[in-house]
Amino acid sequence: MNQSPAVWVVGGTGYSGIEAVGLLRRHPFFRLERVLASPGSQPRDLQAVQPNSTARGMRAEPYSPSLLESPPAAVILALPDRVSADLAPEFLGRGTRVVDLSGAFRVRDRSHYAAHCGFDHPHPGLLDQALYGLAEREAARLPEATLVANPGCYPTAVLLALLPLADSGLLDPRQGVIVDAKSGVTGAGRKVEAAYLFAEVNENLRPYGDLRHRHVPEILQALGFGAGREFLFVPHLLPVSRGLMATSYVRLGPGVGGADLAGAYARAYEGSPFVRILGEGRWPDLQGASRTNRCDIGWIVDSPGRTAVVVSVIDNLIKGAAGQAVQNLNLMYGRPEAEGLPS
Repeated sequence: MNQSPAVWVVGGTGYSGIEAVGLLRRHPFFRLERVLASPGSQPRDLQAVQPNSTARGMRAEPYSPSLLESPPAAVILALPDRVSADLAPEFLGRGTRVVDLSGAFRVRDRSHYAAHCGFDHPHPGLLDQALYGLAEREAARLPEATLVANPGCYPTAVLLALLPLADSGLLDPRQGVIVDAKSGVTGAGRKVEAAYLFAEVNENLRPYGDLRHRHVPEILQALGFGAGREFLFVPHLLPVSRGLMATSYVRLGPGVGGADLAGAYARAYEGSPFVRILGEGRWPDLQGASRTNRCDIGWIVDSPGRTAVVVSVIDNLIKGAAGQAVQNLNLMYGRPEAEGLPS
């Protein structure tokens, strides 16, 4: 009898969903049982959706509530926020463990959903139940989790770079933080909009969103920054398919230098298979982390000015989405954290 937990991917025709399908299809422990598209969609061959995908030969069927008569052990939801907010309780009510790639359960403040997501959360009671699944931080709690809110791609890169510094008290609490972040086009999802056409993106670079970007409350919540702490975040669209770089500018406390940053990162990520600390004066780049579940971090310190520039790089579809979801699943089921993931 096959004891491998059955896993479904719902939203398997989007960029992150197809990535999750490819990872689970090759996973040595989990059994990919179903690939489902959004409710009301048509059946689709994943190779037709994305010919170079590792999900060749797989077919996505439309989601139907009747399928839950035989629920899986776990499900990855790769759906828009509102759709995930509605579907997650259906799976949880049948004993299925949920890893959600949307922003539906990341932020505990209910006002966030009306202001940043455009809807009143239909299940606010689940916001406190959801575990924010930054795997490097929550490994001890994941085995008991039933609902995991996978962090966004930008927050993953920013938080892995800044949390060790905040936790160690190296940041000047009176000073703000500035993050200049850039992501490949797949970070916007599979959209048919003029802004994402090849002719608009190729040989171009532009910021988007505003200073109240929807990821800001997520980052501030994880960092524990209060309302009075200045935090400026500006994302940009890169003319590449995948990859994400976050450059963070921070002011350090008195007497803090590069060695202190090195010690904080070493303590925070000792034994972590997916965080590579390059060290002071060494900058990560997109190609170094491409198609891996790794985050690469480098920095430089201007000691007289007590300023540090920290650069973190991830693959937005793997570490920033599907790979981190599988990393969370591994920890939820007591498997080796890196099992089935590219490093």
